Amino acid sequence: MSEKLISVENLSAGTKHNQILYNISFDIFAGEILCLLGQSGSGKTMTASAILNMMPENVAKTSGQILYGEKEFHNGIYGSYISTIMQNPASCFGSVFTIGQQFEDILKANNKEYTNEKMCKMLEMVSLSNPYDILNSYPHQLSGGMLQRVMIAVALSLESRVVIADEPTSDLDVLGQKEILDLILKLKNKNNAVLMITHNLSVVKHVADRIIVMENGHIVDNFYKDELYNNERHPYTQKLIDANESQYINKWNINFGAYNANM
Repeated sequence: MSEKLISVENLSAGTKHNQILYNISFDIFAGEILCLLGQSGSGKTMTASAILNMMPENVAKTSGQILYGEKEFHNGIYGSYISTIMQNPASCFGSVFTIGQQFEDILKANNKEYTNEKMCKMLEMVSLSNPYDILNSYPHQLSGGMLQRVMIAVALSLESRVVIADEPTSDLDVLGQKEILDLILKLKNKNNAVLMITHNLSVVKHVADRIIVMENGHIVDNFYKDELYNNERHPYTQKLIDANESQYINKWNINFGAYNANM
C-alpha cells in the first residue's frame, strides 16, 4: 500500500453562527492525484485551508484532527512537506520584488539550492523559454498563465510531499488549461501527491486518480476515476455528471465533451 501522507479525521469547522464542514474524513496517499469536486460553496477550499492551517480568522475547527505523516501540524510543514498553487497567482506574489527575488527567498526559507542556474532550469521545466527574463520581471509584467507556471516551478523546486492546487485553471483559456494540467501531472510521483480543488468535471477526468465529491460541507461520494459512471454514484455526483454533459448538447448530436475531456 502507498504511504499515507495526510489524514483528515472527522474534521468539522464553522463560524459562531454557521457550520461549514461536517465530519470530513479522507486520506491522501503518495503517488496519487486526489480531486475534491463540488460546486462553489461546497466546502472544498475551506477543507484545503484547514489542511494548510490557514482558515479565516472567523472560522474555527470544532472537532477532528489532521495528521501530516502521522504528526500534528508544525511550521516546518510549509514548503518541505506541503505547498500550494493558488487560483489567482497574482495575489501570491509581492508587486515590488522581481520573480527571481521571490523565488530565491522561498528556496532559502526552505533550505533549498537557489542559484540562478537552478531557478532557470526549473522555469524551463514548466515550458517558460526565457527564464532569465522571467526572473528579472515583476509579477504585473507576466500573464496569469505564466505566473501559474512559476508557482508550479516553485513547487517542483521545493519537492513537497503534497501539493494543493486550488482551481489552478479557472482563469485560463482552454489551451492554457491543458498546459497547466499537464504540468500538474508532472508534480505527481511515487513519493508525493497532489490535492486538486475543482468544480470542473473535465479537469477531474484529465488528472484525477481518485475523486471526493463535496456538497454543503459534507463528503457525499468517494471513488476512483474509473468508477465515475457506476450506477451506485450518489445522486449529487450524478447531477454534476449530467450538468457537465449537458454543456455539449447540440443539434448535430456530436459529443463535444469527449473532446473537452481529452483536452
